[in-house]
Amino acid sequence: MSFTLWHHPYSAYGQKASTAAYELGLPFTLKIVDHADAALMAEFARLSPFAKMPVLVDPDGRVFLESSIVVEWMDRRAGGGRLIPAEPDAALETRFVDRVLDFYVGGAMNRIVFNRLGRAGTPDPVAMRQDEELLATAWDMLEDRLSDGREWGAGATFTLADCGAAPLMTYARRLVPFGDRPRLRAWHQRLMARPSFQRALEDAAPYGDLMPAPPAED
Repeated sequence: MSFTLWHHPYSAYGQKASTAAYELGLPFTLKIVDHADAALMAEFARLSPFAKMPVLVDPDGRVFLESSIVVEWMDRRAGGGRLIPAEPDAALETRFVDRVLDFYVGGAMNRIVFNRLGRAGTPDPVAMRQDEELLATAWDMLEDRLSDGREWGAGATFTLADCGAAPLMTYARRLVPFGDRPRLRAWHQRLMARPSFQRALEDAAPYGDLMPAPPAED
């Protein structure tokens, strides 16, 4: 049986979850979070008290929140050990890189976007500059992490860390370019070529370009 995945196809964290599902070959039913649909949003609010995406509802009706937990559920559903390595140290590295991406790339990116769109009130240039510096620090940390020759975010195989990196890096680099970080740029190119992420981008394509920043040129 398939599970239900609530998210919006343009959401970076939603794309993280759908990339994982496509990577694992798991069938799922997509419920698009549409703010214009009051009845649907009432159901979404019941499932997600913090109004965050994605939300996974398993065949037994159990609800799982937070993108990394959602991906871990999928990995177990697929037999385990693919997106969360079975080897303990490799699993720790995967979760560490995933946390860096979620908190210091995704978190900073979302705050900058909310400021630019005025969703946080009058845009605060000081706060945006601080978040831009935070993003640059994350780029530096990831560039250094890649210096051991790893092909993917946490090692030799595609993992949870890459599911999150693909969309988060794609959008965040439009706010703070990669600059002189060749390993980071090469990793991102590999992510862009991954069929599972390409499918997530295809899902988002009908919604146009909702990012309040021009495409990256670096």
